[in-house]
Amino acid sequence: MQPTDWSPTERGHRVLAFGLVVLLLGSMASVAAANSAFGVRKAEVSATTATVGENITVTGEVVNVGDQGGGFTFEFKRNGTRYGTRWTTFESQRVQGIGPDERRTANATIQFDEPGTYALRVNDRKAGVVTVVASRARVASETDTQRRLDVKASGVSASESVDLDIPPSNRSVALQRWSTTTGQSSFQQYLTEYTNASETPENVSWPAQATLFGVVDFESEDGFESSTMRIGVSDAVIANSALARDEVTVYERDGAAWEPLSTSVAADGANRTVYEATATRGTSYAVGRIDPSISVENTSYGSSVRGNSAQLSVNVRLRNHGAVAGTYRGEMRVNGETVNTTTVTVPANGTADATISHSVTEPGQYRLAVNETSVGSVFIPSEQFDDAQQTGTAATGGGPIVGGGDDPLPDAVPATVLGVNTVYLVGGLVIALGAFVVILLLLRGGGDGGGGRPDDFDPW
Repeated sequence: MQPTDWSPTERGHRVLAFGLVVLLLGSMASVAAANSAFGVRKAEVSATTATVGENITVTGEVVNVGDQGGGFTFEFKRNGTRYGTRWTTFESQRVQGIGPDERRTANATIQFDEPGTYALRVNDRKAGVVTVVASRARVASETDTQRRLDVKASGVSASESVDLDIPPSNRSVALQRWSTTTGQSSFQQYLTEYTNASETPENVSWPAQATLFGVVDFESEDGFESSTMRIGVSDAVIANSALARDEVTVYERDGAAWEPLSTSVAADGANRTVYEATATRGTSYAVGRIDPSISVENTSYGSSVRGNSAQLSVNVRLRNHGAVAGTYRGEMRVNGETVNTTTVTVPANGTADATISHSVTEPGQYRLAVNETSVGSVFIPSEQFDDAQQTGTAATGGGPIVGGGDDPLPDAVPATVLGVNTVYLVGGLVIALGAFVVILLLLRGGGDGGGGRPDDFDPW
């Protein structure tokens, strides 16, 4: 090929055209560089575990490293319904006016309708992986002597128990498991553990006469039927108390009173014992031992005589200053000897009455006491026994003696008949019967028809 012979004018035109092409390509490269100066610097999620229907916030940050301002579109993406499936954009946000070396953030909220493991990202930068569950318990706050737990569930069975593993803790008293039945498919509950009496709220009084290791306060915004709890107690704490391991009980608060629950040892953990009990209301639960404080407030006594015996009785008013109901066993003592016993339950912060009695058959002085409390003294004279034997009724220090002498009426004969004394009535009947016999004999003696004496009558 022969070389082209360009004139100076043609050569100049060609150089000018080449320069224009170079300038155009440089301008396009500059624009491309300006558009690529935006990049997602970081992306993150608000939580890595969530319940069904709970909000998860995804945040992205973009930076402009170029020398020109512009706008950027945030693309918030999630994988499909399960981790590892295709990516889809659930929200886009356009941010304008991002200057050189300037950073901007944007965030979006997402919820998941079913349990699973999901990945999230902003544009092409990974934000995090979220595990979605139907129910969970999380630690909302914690100090050395207090821990707040939030329980949340969504899309669970309304009729079956929801089992929740509590985040582990090395506290001296800590919940380990919470199995709750609410009758609802979605609910929220709040549990607060206390190991210091001074930090419990005013409505959760730490009872006196108690050896407590901790209190669990339970609240619920939704319906509640029952919950089975497992509470771990440090073996060192139990050893430092006066309680044996099998004496530890879970108590349920009812106003100012505490009711003991059926408590069993569920497991032996590492240096701790796990106790199990079932909660039946949204209230507070104490772990340890609460004792009643029962004392005799006042007493009274009396006696009555009937037949051949005297009834001695003692009345006792009992008061329980403790926060848990207790059983009082009273022994009635007569002249220092235990003659009868009774058992009565005294409610928490309340009173109860007990009556104990004993019969004696001899007159004399009787000193009465209940346990170690002296009640009083009763004197039964022999006259009361005599009066009671003659009347057949209770003697009250005197009364009519029916019959008199040494031949009183039998007990089966009534004292009066139609309001007439039985003795007088019987006497009248005897007199009438005697008169009738005399008249009958006289009538038989006049059998000659003439009213005279018979011929053989001899008065001597």
